[in-house]
Parts: sequence; C-alpha cells; structure tokens
Amino acid sequence: MPADFDVKQHRAQPLAVNVRNGAIFASFDPTAEPFEDYLGPRMLSYFDRVFDGRKLELFGYMRQRIDVNWKFMFENLKDPYHASLLHVFFVTFGLFRMDAESAIEMDETGRHGAMINRRGSKLDEVAAYEMRQTLRSDMQLKDTRVLDLIREYPGDVTAVICTFWPNLIIQQQSNTLAMRHIVPRGPDSNDLHWTFFGYADDTPEMRANRVRQANLMGPAGFVSVDDSEVMVMSREGVTPYNDGADVAEMAGRTVEDHDHTITEVAVPGLYQHYRKVMGL
Repeated sequence: MPADFDVKQHRAQPLAVNVRNGAIFASFDPTAEPFEDYLGPRMLSYFDRVFDGRKLELFGYMRQRIDVNWKFMFENLKDPYHASLLHVFFVTFGLFRMDAESAIEMDETGRHGAMINRRGSKLDEVAAYEMRQTLRSDMQLKDTRVLDLIREYPGDVTAVICTFWPNLIIQQQSNTLAMRHIVPRGPDSNDLHWTFFGYADDTPEMRANRVRQANLMGPAGFVSVDDSEVMVMSREGVTPYNDGADVAEMAGRTVEDHDHTITEVAVPGLYQHYRKVMGL
C-alpha cells in the first residue's frame, strides 16, 4: 500500500463488545448502554444463573427457517398459554403445566422477560379436566431418560425461558441448556438458530442428560416441533386482514409481573417496548 495509506480510515467497522461469563455480545452502536444496565438487575440474575462463570462446552447447532414475521417467535416464548394448550408432550409428562407453581417476570421496560416453572407432579382432578383436550393419559415413553432431572440450580425451579429484546432466548428446560437467535429474513420470514451447550466440568452423566434432552427442542423436537407449524397457521389466519387490528386483553391493561403463568402479560410488555422503539 502507499506510504500514506491509513489503515484506521479503511478498516472494518469496530464493534462495541461485551464478554460476560463466556457469552460474547457485540453491537454496531458505539453508544449502546452497558450490558448490565441493558438487562437490568432482575434479568441479569437469570442470565448469570445459566452463564455463571464456569467454562462452557459447545454441543452443537440446529437451524430452521420459519415463514412468519420474527415477532411471532418472540410472542410464542412470552405466551405461557400455548405451552399447555399446544404441547401435548409438556402436559402429558409434566414438564410444563398450568397447575404447576410458576411465574412471569420482566424488567422495568417490559422488553425482557422470564417464564419460570416448577415441574408438576400428578395432575389433580380439576386440572386434568381443564386440560383434557391436550392430556394424553395413555401415552407412555419406552425410554423415560429424556425426562430425568438432575438437580443443579438452587431452589426447585426446573424451567426458565428468558427472552432478551430483540432476538435472543436463553432456555433451561430440565437439564438442557440452549440459546436461540432470531434472524429476520424480511417481514414474512426468519431463521431460528439454536445453540446447545453445557459446562466443561459436567459429569459424564450430566453431559449425556443434556444431549439427550436436546431432543425436546429444535426443528423436530418432541416439544418444539409444534411451534413453527402453528405460527405459520397463525400468520395465514391474520394475513388477509392487514388493514385491521385486534387486541386481546387476556392479561389486562397493565404490564406487571405475575406469580403464575395463566396470563399473557409479557406479550403486551413486548409491544409496549416495540411501539416505543418504533415511535408508534
């Protein structure tokens, strides 16, 4: 290059980078607020619950394209109703049910949220009646190891699904750990990237459990196989009515934490922030 060539004037755009407990985040915006402030203390505690400083071990990736707007996936993970109504596997084997002790928590803006659940025991009579349409009492697994739970976190919480605005999901379901990234591909399509991991100091038993339980998730997972199909059906249902708007106030009109998951309060929390960002 010529002697007067200045690399600083021609290099790739530098990124604002933050590394926290093995997870790396980068932004093209040099004025982005600090990562800890962006998540806030409550959501940061859920982040640190999974990324606790132990060395991470990557297990593998899954990819899928879903022909819906990217917000459908974010809504899906902020809507606890669908877990019991849609996912027969969840209800039948007690991994996530409305009768279990649960909660919805958000940061003060509503943009981030956490869906927290404790694995349910045997269904009581009333709950069984309410969920009779999705409960398959005759369904059994020949290999029940996919349901095995090795206690590893304080307390008795067995599932935490965190949604971090605008496109990151961190999940702990039983012993399987994963990050999901939503990558928009235009207004009517998005790619969902799954990254499964564990900890370098996991015992062989724990590692096998994490890998085995990864079969619950992903494009053909025992649980999540339902999601993409239903989201496409939802898109097909609303597409003809682009000039209209529907509002379902199933969670009321305020955005606040609930000590149960019989609510969709995190969905209006999402759109409260979305409207602010978009200037609507």
